[in-house]
Amino acid sequence: MTNAVKTPNTSDLEPAQAEAAWWKDWRLPALAGGILLAGALGVVAIMSFVETERARDLRAWQDRLGLIADSRAADVAQWVSGQRREISALAGNASVQLLLTELALVEGDLAEVTDSAGQLQYLDSLLALTAQRGGFETTSLVEDLRANIELPNQVGLAVLDTRGRPLVSTARFATPSIAAPSVSEMPDISFLELQADPAAGMLLTLAAPVPALQAGLGEGAVGLVVGRRPAVPALFERLRQPGVRVEGLEVLLVRPQGASIEYLSPLADGTPALGRRLDRATSGLAAADALSQPGAFLESEDYAGNPVLATGRTVAGTDWLLVTKVDSAIALAGIDARANRLLLVLLLGLGFAAAALLVVWRHGASRRASDAARLYAAAAAELTRQRHLLQVVTDSQPTAIMILDEGQVRFANKRAAERAEMAAEEMIGKSLTALVGSAAAARTLALSERALEDGQSVSDVWRIEGDSAVEGGRRIYLADHVPVPPSVDLPRGVLVVERDVTAELRERARRESTLDALIMTLVSVVDRRDPYAADHSHLVGDLSQRLAREMGLDETEVETARVAGLLMNIGKILVPEELLTREGALSDAERAKIRACMNSSAELLSGVAFDGPVVETLQQVQERIDGKGEQGLQGESILPTARILAVANAFVAMVSARAHRAGLPVDEALGELLADMGARYDRGVVAALVSYLDNKGGRQHWEATAAQ
Repeated sequence: MTNAVKTPNTSDLEPAQAEAAWWKDWRLPALAGGILLAGALGVVAIMSFVETERARDLRAWQDRLGLIADSRAADVAQWVSGQRREISALAGNASVQLLLTELALVEGDLAEVTDSAGQLQYLDSLLALTAQRGGFETTSLVEDLRANIELPNQVGLAVLDTRGRPLVSTARFATPSIAAPSVSEMPDISFLELQADPAAGMLLTLAAPVPALQAGLGEGAVGLVVGRRPAVPALFERLRQPGVRVEGLEVLLVRPQGASIEYLSPLADGTPALGRRLDRATSGLAAADALSQPGAFLESEDYAGNPVLATGRTVAGTDWLLVTKVDSAIALAGIDARANRLLLVLLLGLGFAAAALLVVWRHGASRRASDAARLYAAAAAELTRQRHLLQVVTDSQPTAIMILDEGQVRFANKRAAERAEMAAEEMIGKSLTALVGSAAAARTLALSERALEDGQSVSDVWRIEGDSAVEGGRRIYLADHVPVPPSVDLPRGVLVVERDVTAELRERARRESTLDALIMTLVSVVDRRDPYAADHSHLVGDLSQRLAREMGLDETEVETARVAGLLMNIGKILVPEELLTREGALSDAERAKIRACMNSSAELLSGVAFDGPVVETLQQVQERIDGKGEQGLQGESILPTARILAVANAFVAMVSARAHRAGLPVDEALGELLADMGARYDRGVVAALVSYLDNKGGRQHWEATAAQ
């Protein structure tokens, strides 16, 4: 009898053999492939996020470096301008001009000048006083004596004749290397030099020509006022931004010197002022790039070859360039750390997922009790991973995040722990009052209770005074209190998110300033086209603002009235210029065309986002209180800013002269407004105008305007 051979399968195997066959199952390679694919997609997503965050950090550093550069360049330029004013004031002094003019008339013979000794004595006192006041010499007698012993004569003020000879000078003055022929050729005050002196340190030299006091001496100068003063510490102190302490941040002064760049200020590597020059053709040199592209944001290398973020600003009135830079490694360290954390979280997540799935597959055929235990372990591990992930993600945020339950802290991220000055795990289970004090906790607890009662988010803004780390010493926070859906572990929780909005509010103020500048530019364009009404928009805007305040409107409505008054004539851009400047009476059709410019103004501005209803005000300004206007609005249905603007525009138009008529007296213009009060104009606005004219000094101002 022939024995048959049976092919074994997994169902015929013993349990241990069946488990070994599991490794050959097709599902395991698919699972491994899925894990690898998820990991790859996670890495791609993190890299994309890192690049986005890096671009955001670069924009933030661009704004930050730009603000510092603008501030420091303006401060340096202001200081230089102050030194120039001191020298210019001396050159324009009548006594200096008189002595040098008389000396020029006698061809340089001081003995021929009337009362030359008295004039020289007066000028000596004048130079000494100016030198002490302007920092060209110290005021201490002890310092003067020490300086005369230890230092050569380098600093001070002097008056030179056309041959370069000092007629009078302060005690320490030594004539700088100034070519005498240039005295008669200098058209205006100019920088002569900024150089390092071995004995006196960094010195700044300035000069100004003295014009002749009497005609007939030619077009050149009759002398020169020269000043030389220490540049340290007054100049380099202005390179430090008050209140800013950023590691790796450096503010430099440089200037072009032919094919080179000379570093004027001391460098962070210990190089003294004027101690280094580099070729302008050096590839990627931040100072060279900033010199060719002032104001641009650069990713370059500094004088030591280190990668930096930089920007430059020219210093007005000089050939200097102020460069603000920060080490790229320090500036972008945060995004690198976040990338590493996210990659670590991804790997941990993939590891946990792989381990959990391997455990499930490895023990899938085991007993039910063991399976349940392992499932519980996997769930616990997943919960731990999620809690860890939540902690890592929230710790990477710049906001303070807490979850409160009945006044106790159930969760806190790293920033919240820093605010409480303790570790996040130490805060769990403690009351907020015990952590921050009853006074500081009262506001947060009250708003959290309100959020729970209303069932919706509650926001609040609060301020911390006396913070020297921010400009102005005030830090502003925005706090959101969000009810958390009830759960077994957290029946009445509130999520509290506190965000520092100091920089955002400062940026908003800057944008509002920019918008105001654009408004004034538009107004100036209109005024140039209508010279007879060049100040009309400014006058209407100012009067509208005063009337709005007189009526007690809030600041948004006051600003709306002012801006609408400034922009109401923008539509004149569409009116022919010859019609605006025509002398003599206008026809009804021509007057209607000019009046229609208000509607055109509203149409032109309809796409601009203002804080208040500026466009709506311009659309309603020609409505009448009695409802007989174009849109049929009447009474309180017309915006208060439109009612104010109607009165202000009519009053300014009546008292102001135009090409075809003279301005009306204030009382006559006021009489016409009173006659139309209740029909065309609002009674309250006219009453506010009367109060302003008679009680707030407005009458004198407008009588003067009408007389012009």
